[in-house]
Amino acid sequence: MDIDEIVLSENHNGTSNDYGITNSSNEHYQYEYPKLFNSKTLLELCYSSAGVPALKSKEDVQPYLRGCKWSPDGTCCLSVVNNDGVHVTELPRDLYSGSVDSKRKIDVLDPVIHVKECGLIYDFCWYPGMNSSIPESCCWITTRQNAPIQMWDAFDGSLRCSYRGFNAVDEMEPAISVTFNNEGNRIIGGYKKVLRTFDVERPGRDYAEHKINSPASCFATSGNLLAVGSWNTTLSLFNVNEIGNYKSIGKMYGHTGGVTHMKFATDGIRLVSGARKDHRLLIWDIRYYKTPLNVLTRAVDTNQRVYFDISPCGKYLVSGGTDGLVKVWDANKVNWHSSLDVTDGDKYNVTYTFPLHKDCCNSVSIHPCRPILATGSGQYHFRDPLAKSQDEEVIDKDKHQDTKVDIDMKYSNETENSLVFWWIGDIDL
Repeated sequence: MDIDEIVLSENHNGTSNDYGITNSSNEHYQYEYPKLFNSKTLLELCYSSAGVPALKSKEDVQPYLRGCKWSPDGTCCLSVVNNDGVHVTELPRDLYSGSVDSKRKIDVLDPVIHVKECGLIYDFCWYPGMNSSIPESCCWITTRQNAPIQMWDAFDGSLRCSYRGFNAVDEMEPAISVTFNNEGNRIIGGYKKVLRTFDVERPGRDYAEHKINSPASCFATSGNLLAVGSWNTTLSLFNVNEIGNYKSIGKMYGHTGGVTHMKFATDGIRLVSGARKDHRLLIWDIRYYKTPLNVLTRAVDTNQRVYFDISPCGKYLVSGGTDGLVKVWDANKVNWHSSLDVTDGDKYNVTYTFPLHKDCCNSVSIHPCRPILATGSGQYHFRDPLAKSQDEEVIDKDKHQDTKVDIDMKYSNETENSLVFWWIGDIDL
């Protein structure tokens, strides 16, 4: 079924959205999410470089991708680039519907919006009701070093407003993490010792506070549930009512590093979490949250946030890794939904493994309604203090032959800083 038959959002006035879909109160379509990874291969569709440093920049200025997320309506992809701000890249129009041919030429894309921001961007997210046919809904929020939570316009990249949190001595405090609630009428900011809830329609310094015991490093929402990850390796569950009050449900323990990313499955019952310098993805059943439901493995050798994503159909869990591999777990073949049987070694096996990048694959995002996967690559590379030059060779006197220096990956010159779109559906030969 083509995307032309999908109703992405209700519009009883009969207007059309960016996909050319006409909605009316008398028309109802049932959309079946396309099958993914059936061909067991991925086709590169589009490529976008994360940018190159200026000639006068210092050596430690490295513009690598630090996350990418599809917009809720699927028209564009938002990505954060280290030392280069935020990029918005549009999906080519020919990919809005139909399938693709194996001989399709790879598009080289340039960002349509580039917001240059100084300082490290801690977190970012789209407005959940974003629809390109409603300009006022097209926005995202970011939180960065020494700055408040900021809302940006997705059409021209202008700053709409900001939401400022202040500490006990009336100093503006940057949020570590940020998200919208499911309804999109509140913004939740995670700080070192407090959660602050802002009304979207009232920017400024008006907010409600809820004290916590550890920094809120990341969020995941499902209905009235809020999961809060922390750098002290714990996950906390809260029930948030309509007024914005938080009721603690409990804490979950299991990671060996600070929690960097979480996501609820489509059923709203299972929660997936990942941490820095922790090779495990933990699957939790929030009804029995004392121990993990299942454990999956990926490569995370650094403190960098490595994203994962769950397909809208709920069958596929996809994650990147610092080894450049993209791993896919299909619930029909490797039931990552089920409880862990420690006597069954196959529980740790992935369904598919794709070596898509030669550098760290730190971000993956599945398109909300098309079989397209966005991946981002890059990481910080240290300069080897023992090497005189980047292409230095040493002579092995015993073997009398030239061999290149064997160095750690963090000193590697194999850098790749890019945003790539991949076709993960059926391919026309």
